[in-house]
Amino acid sequence: MIRLSIIFFLLPFYCIAQTADSYVKSGNQKLAHEDYIGAAGDFTKAIQIDGRRVSIYFDRANAYSKMDDHPAAIQDYTRIIELSPANINAYYYRANGENAIKEYPKAIADFTKAISLSKPDADMYHYRANAKANMGDHAGAVSDFTEAIRLTPRDPALYEYRGVAKSNLGDNRGAISDYDMAVKLNPNNADLIFYRANSKGNIGDFKGAIADYTRSIELNPNNVEAFFYRGNAEGNLGLYTEAIADYKKTIQLNPKTPNVYKYLANVLGRGASTEDALAYFGDLIKKEPGNAEWYLYDGLVRSHMADKQSALADFDKSIQLDPKSSDAFQNRADLKLGTRDFDGAKDDAVEAIRLDPKNSYAYITRAVTNLQLTDTTAALADIDKAIELNPKNDYSYAVRGDINYALKQYDKTLPDYDRAVELNPGNSANYVKRIKARIKTGNRAGVLQDYRKITGLNAKDIQMYTGLAYTMIDARFYGEALELFNVLVLQFPKNGKFYIERGIANENLGNYQEAIADYNKSLQLDNTNSDAYYNRGSAKAALKDAGGAIEDMNKAILLNAKNDKAYFARGKFKLTQKDYQGAADDFSSTLYLNFDDNIIAFAYRGLAESYLNDKQHAYLDMNEALLLEPKNDLVYYLRGSAKINLNDKSACTDFNTALGLGSKEAAEAIKTYCH
Repeated sequence: MIRLSIIFFLLPFYCIAQTADSYVKSGNQKLAHEDYIGAAGDFTKAIQIDGRRVSIYFDRANAYSKMDDHPAAIQDYTRIIELSPANINAYYYRANGENAIKEYPKAIADFTKAISLSKPDADMYHYRANAKANMGDHAGAVSDFTEAIRLTPRDPALYEYRGVAKSNLGDNRGAISDYDMAVKLNPNNADLIFYRANSKGNIGDFKGAIADYTRSIELNPNNVEAFFYRGNAEGNLGLYTEAIADYKKTIQLNPKTPNVYKYLANVLGRGASTEDALAYFGDLIKKEPGNAEWYLYDGLVRSHMADKQSALADFDKSIQLDPKSSDAFQNRADLKLGTRDFDGAKDDAVEAIRLDPKNSYAYITRAVTNLQLTDTTAALADIDKAIELNPKNDYSYAVRGDINYALKQYDKTLPDYDRAVELNPGNSANYVKRIKARIKTGNRAGVLQDYRKITGLNAKDIQMYTGLAYTMIDARFYGEALELFNVLVLQFPKNGKFYIERGIANENLGNYQEAIADYNKSLQLDNTNSDAYYNRGSAKAALKDAGGAIEDMNKAILLNAKNDKAYFARGKFKLTQKDYQGAADDFSSTLYLNFDDNIIAFAYRGLAESYLNDKQHAYLDMNEALLLEPKNDLVYYLRGSAKINLNDKSACTDFNTALGLGSKEAAEAIKTYCH
């Protein structure tokens, strides 16, 4: 019995050694045939027999991972680490599992441990970068991708992913550089070229973006987003016909693409014939007369076509069909705002907010309406709420900048315009707004930077270019203004106002004959134009034609007794004629007729009074001008000139301040008076 017992107990031990291996072999066979559940079962039996063999835990963890049972796989890797604390692969694979179930801090810790235990490995840095990116640590991701690239500099995926991380940091130029390298290594990767297009669009390089979207579409004709975003880029360049085609293609591929109908509506009213523009949503309305959205978008088309009455009828119908549409109320509010129905606009904006308290655009509309109703406190509160709801909408910052500009708080204005430009560097209007604020703060170098940026965008927005041209005239950047008005005169040869403004630019550049020719051309188009007469008079004065100058200026005032600019021009001419009292009187008339746009007239009146030895009033006027525009170089120059007349030794202080603000006249004055 004893011997039998011994044999009985020895047999199972002999079988155990064979059975663990057989289960492992069976499990691996099942893995090869994708029977992951069966494989995991076999590996479990092997572990029950031999629970300290690390390789079996790796096998079972592999089976669990194939089934996407990452928590179970993580448990096996944890057991391996208990058995083999320096096992690099256990940390590495556990980190991958933690990544898969979004436990990113744990994954990062495990990747870090694996990196510390091994020689540098590109994959470890790559996957740790992914975990960091998923946590929002894009700077950390860039650092890890950079290390991975150092180890494997020919892997295009690493440049692609680092480009994405840089893009998420707002470093679109850095992203483009990485995408360029990735495309060089993998030139037919449609996704790479698509990502590069997005970054180009983000920096306002719409032409480059369009080229990349086009190439991406060639490689992947079913990329719906490429058509959609190409349409956006084309719209930003004023290529409305092309944008319409791309939005229609987007709808054909995926009619549920967010906002595509709204974007199509915005360009239809600008780039299609009247018949085609009205036909698109008109046909949809015929097919689905009960669909409120079609009326909403048809209203947008008509609004862009300046058919306000029909647009209002469409918005009314949309609201009738869907009285809970916040978008419909918000768009009707915008329409009413454009027709100066401020009370109606505010009521609709209030209702849009009530229906959807997260409709940031409704807060913007109400903010603009409150500004028009002179309730700046409410306007600022609304725009702050809009920014809180959507902190990446450049329009919100631009509007808040507008509000502070209206309040003459220019130092508060600039940060908002800066943010608007940063968020949407392809929007020319944001640069124009910032130019005006920079003029007010004396940043003339910044004005020129923005001017060059705008003209480099090549947008077909004539209204924007016209506004920019007038702004450059007002800011005394006459060379730049001349460039713009040359283009405008070429495009609109029957517009007399453009000849006048080009004449002003020429006159201030010393091109007096060319200026007079421009004023004459304007008068040929309209011989009752008061502005053309007083500007021609100014040019004649520069050519020492005193009789012709005063005749033209008097004619300008006779034609329009409320022409403040004519009084201002005549006042400056009278200064040169040493008619100081007459000059002071004309500057007074200028201020009486239009105080807000003629702050510089205070300084000129002060100069006239200095010639009259009226020290008290001269300084009062100069100080008033500086109080209203404390960083205006011309005011400091004129005050310095007045101080020379009054024998005030602080004149050179003013000339030097003017020079620091960019005044060319001050440089000559310093040479003459300051030794």
